[in-house]
Amino acid sequence: MKPAALQEIACSTTIESIRATLQLSQEAFARVLQVSVRTIVRWEKEGDEPPALERERLELIHELSLISEEIMEKNDIPAWFSRPKTAFSGNKPLDLLSTFRGIQQVRELLEQTRWGVF
Repeated sequence: MKPAALQEIACSTTIESIRATLQLSQEAFARVLQVSVRTIVRWEKEGDEPPALERERLELIHELSLISEEIMEKNDIPAWFSRPKTAFSGNKPLDLLSTFRGIQQVRELLEQTRWGVF
């Protein structure tokens, strides 16, 4: 198990990386995760560690952002996550990130894009 200090650094770094890649404010990211802005501030700036399920969700979303950086131009990523997709019945990828199932759906589409499988 990691020492608490390492987990805190990793969590804040993970959140900062996600927000930078998706170009989301703390307020917008809080809406995506369906948590309060104060919660995002505590996790990102004050070193509080999220509960295990939230931590896992953050790590999965971070993986999505890293996959996106591999297959898209950095400037195109925020728009891709913000625009409705036919594959998601007209929903935006950002709207799906509040659930593990939604994260999996976004990952599947990104992987299909990555490997050219449609």
